[in-house]
Amino acid sequence: MRLSTQSSWNVQTRGFTNVDHQPLATRSSRWQTSPMASFRAATRDDFVTIERFARLASRCNAARYSEHWGRWGDFGVIAETHGQPSGAAWARLFPWNDLRDPCGSPEFPEVAIAVDPASRGRGLGTALLRELVTEADKLGYLALDLSVDISNLAAMAVYTKLGFKRIDGETRLWMRATIREGGACRNP
Repeated sequence: MRLSTQSSWNVQTRGFTNVDHQPLATRSSRWQTSPMASFRAATRDDFVTIERFARLASRCNAARYSEHWGRWGDFGVIAETHGQPSGAAWARLFPWNDLRDPCGSPEFPEVAIAVDPASRGRGLGTALLRELVTEADKLGYLALDLSVDISNLAAMAVYTKLGFKRIDGETRLWMRATIREGGACRNP
């Protein structure tokens, strides 16, 4: 969404305000997205939405990211365009025996993100991931992890732009974004 001279991003309310510094009706992203995109925290009631976007994010292992949604350690952000879910970014903790990569940690949530195909190419994925990182910081996590196929150049560009660094992998990369001091990753 482009900011006009009539509105500005308010850091304290984390939303747009008008020239009189009154919050606008919907919290929209400060990044350029579709004009009507708004963001909200994912809740336990969002199981169907998370499941839908998990199938887009991981065709072969969608249940890993959606099964029993709302369990301890799950958190996420839903993007809505015209009142309908248009994307989601969420994270969940996994125990040692369920980590996908030896570089993973049960202390760092693993990220999943997907945007509806009709809403792609407008910055929505970038805005969703920024919102998720902000939420992870508020929850006190030191870092976030994710994996991405090396052929998914668009996703890798977004992840790198938002501070994720390659940790491991040849065809499927393991990446980590340090959010707070102490979330440093070991280099290969």
